[in-house]
Amino acid sequence: MANFNSFWLLALLFIFHDFEELVSVPTWVQAHSAQFGRHTLFGGVGRSDILAVGIWEEFCLYITIAMLAGHYHTPLLMAATTVPYLCHLVMHIVFSLVKKSYVPGVFTAIIELPVTSYYLVVLMGSVTSTIWQCLGVIIFAVVLFVGNLGFIHWGMQKLSRLIR
Repeated sequence: MANFNSFWLLALLFIFHDFEELVSVPTWVQAHSAQFGRHTLFGGVGRSDILAVGIWEEFCLYITIAMLAGHYHTPLLMAATTVPYLCHLVMHIVFSLVKKSYVPGVFTAIIELPVTSYYLVVLMGSVTSTIWQCLGVIIFAVVLFVGNLGFIHWGMQKLSRLIR
């Protein structure tokens, strides 16, 4: 696996996983409660066309980060970006276990969890930064992606209201 540390792998894993969500969310939302505590899964959106806009925006973010990491030769940027994605995969599995049923994205989450974990280990093996630099960049990436998720959900809800 000489190219397993490719900066493009995370974007490919993301789009593979989100295709499962794109295909299954509309049907699943109609048949199940999307409520999870105080939160609504999938931003409360049950239309694949609107969900696709959110997926496209996040995919563009992954592509941009991969291009920056490649240009500046920094595996730390990709490793830090992998951490929130790994958390996302784990959350799908947890949601499925709590709901005791299929939740869109859980199949690819189960498949991708070991692959993405190994990818993170390979990337971290190439990092030459100090632990504090690593933690700083990882915290930044987590905040960026959590904030972006909020932005995506807000945007999808606005778009959904606009289209109605």
